[in-house]
Amino acid sequence: MRTLSIVIPAYNEGAFIGTLLDRIAAVPTEQLGFGKEIIVVNDGSTDNTEQVAKSHAGVRCFTQVPNQGKGKAVQRGIREATGDYVLIQDADLEYDPNDYLAILSALREKNADVVYGSRTLGQRAIQPGWTLFPGKHANQGKGPWIAGVLLTLWTALLYGRWITDTLTAYKLYPGAVVRAMKLSTSGFETDHEITAKLIRAGMRITEVPISYRPRSLAEGKKIKPRDGLIAVWTLLKYRFKN
Repeated sequence: MRTLSIVIPAYNEGAFIGTLLDRIAAVPTEQLGFGKEIIVVNDGSTDNTEQVAKSHAGVRCFTQVPNQGKGKAVQRGIREATGDYVLIQDADLEYDPNDYLAILSALREKNADVVYGSRTLGQRAIQPGWTLFPGKHANQGKGPWIAGVLLTLWTALLYGRWITDTLTAYKLYPGAVVRAMKLSTSGFETDHEITAKLIRAGMRITEVPISYRPRSLAEGKKIKPRDGLIAVWTLLKYRFKN
């Protein structure tokens, strides 16, 4: 049986991470031949995130002090992961761990090296007919939706790859490949640095539809408009830089 390492970067997510860990434990990945390794990287939280994570049996928890940014937390989790594949999981409840099954199945069914869970495809599948905002969740702001579309176009222009949801948190990487990467970013843009390097390495990236429940800034969402501009620059930078 292969191992799926689930890396959860967490900053002040004590209110949600316990429920998330329970949901992850209940997903029957073993049916697809994958055991689970669950890794929480507590990125300098000032709430009870660390205590909640450590209270769950089988969870490996690492703490970084002070807060170093999501990208550094993801990188720490990747370094600590021992699995054949590494999947990134946000610590909130926007994403449904039951989608792991579709993501893992795509490795075989679509002969993929890397699998991204696309919120855009997931929403498009349930939207009736034509819409001015294809793939937009009813509770998602127009700003984040537009940012996602622009990054899809920007990625296609720079790399010749059409990725409908470059901003998704659900990304499944080959463990050996991502552990060998030398990553230099520290924030949300680490996702885009990894995407750029995977494409340049010739990795076959496929997408599968996933469900999504967006939360607001008031509910704890941390990504900001400036992160979109940083993403644009990151994709441009790593088109030419290793």
